[in-house]
Amino acid sequence: MKVAILSDYSRIGGVTGDCVQANKTADALHRVGVTALRCYIRPSDSQVYGPRGELLGSWTEVLGDFDIVHAMVPFRVIRKLPKIRAKFACYTVFWRSFNCIRVNVYNSGHLGRADVKDLLYVALSRIGIKTYRFFNGYDLLLPNSEDEIRCVKRFCPVKKDVRFASVPNAVDALPEDIQAVDRAAVLPQKDYVVVPAFFSHRKNQLGLIRALKDTDLPIVFMGDGPMLEKCKAEASRSMVFLGHVEHGSNLFWSALRHARVVCLPSGCETPGIAGLEGAAVGARPVVPHEGGTSQYYGWDGEYHNPSSIRSIKEAVMRAWKRGRLTLDEQQHYRDNTWVKCAKSLVRAYKQILGEN
Repeated sequence: MKVAILSDYSRIGGVTGDCVQANKTADALHRVGVTALRCYIRPSDSQVYGPRGELLGSWTEVLGDFDIVHAMVPFRVIRKLPKIRAKFACYTVFWRSFNCIRVNVYNSGHLGRADVKDLLYVALSRIGIKTYRFFNGYDLLLPNSEDEIRCVKRFCPVKKDVRFASVPNAVDALPEDIQAVDRAAVLPQKDYVVVPAFFSHRKNQLGLIRALKDTDLPIVFMGDGPMLEKCKAEASRSMVFLGHVEHGSNLFWSALRHARVVCLPSGCETPGIAGLEGAAVGARPVVPHEGGTSQYYGWDGEYHNPSSIRSIKEAVMRAWKRGRLTLDEQQHYRDNTWVKCAKSLVRAYKQILGEN
């Protein structure tokens, strides 16, 4: 079996969740004996590029004999490209609701054109009209939870014979000495809340800052992005901004390992790899109630309404009071490995290839 893990050309070198998921998926497929090519497509000319941006050739030259083309996000251009024999799969990473739109509008400060479109589409879904045509033409759709499957079916028209398979997100194998990882000097020397996410409207760090700025809780933000400076301008003295932290680095694991709480204040998470990594090393997760999160975090987590500052604050304070996860609770997240994810993917691939 030959599988191409495909992202948009603009994502080369990306560090967001979809890029991490793509890279880890390709590596894990190799480890279970599947030939997997990590690649990128530039829709403007249908050229395919390798992991470091090297040109591999045209769409048909590179992928003509592949069995599966697995897209990390839906590409409309795929329907217009020359036909190849591969079956097409896609991680959906899809969630829509009025709450998600409210969070975007709150952080941007205005109702944008895309927000108006989403409001209309969400309203139409209430009367059974499916409007998001992202997944037309795909043979296999791969949401991260059963909740996400229901969300896709509610909003998106798809092929009659499309297959759905819920493939969970995963975490890296932890460093063997994770319990002995020192607390980095840049971190607070007492318990703190860690917020590991790209700074964007959707991730809602500004909502968290406004929710907690009147408390004395130490907050550590990991990441950069277009909302970073605006968030810094409103932050309190107890809030620390580390900027971009290399995934898997000593500082990365140190920041997660010594946190009391890991918080994702986003409009939704499906379910958020950073939150899973934090829970795997003991930080109590605080996550939005939308996006299938409860299927991952269960009773370990605290859940908030992302459009309510009061709800975010109350969820963080509940988690703070409960404290860190036990070693047994942490093990649940450590067992969700990328190899386990890859084995689930292979079973799903075989279904659409008629090998089951």
